[in-house]
Amino acid sequence: MTTPVTLVFPGPDGITRATLSVTEVAANKIEYEVTSGNNRSETGASGPGQGCLTYLRVHGSGNSCGALGRARPSPQPGAVVIQATTGTDGTALLHIVPPRES
Repeated sequence: MTTPVTLVFPGPDGITRATLSVTEVAANKIEYEVTSGNNRSETGASGPGQGCLTYLRVHGSGNSCGALGRARPSPQPGAVVIQATTGTDGTALLHIVPPRES
């Protein structure tokens, strides 16, 4: 993918729809925006082997960015986890992980 794309998926409560818009993809770079209910988060990563995790919860969201592997993140209770990682070969990988069942 080299052009912006928008994905729609179930939010952390399983009812609300969440939207992830990839706004930029280039060699070793990915930027995206996530909305779910009243929550909005915008982040991105650039550089080989860099990435961001976004946690969508019913009452908020948060981001953490830095060096990340390409392995799929583990499901978390009450949170949709989004991982965007740049590869050392110029690619980008995106994972959307639904909440873990309690």
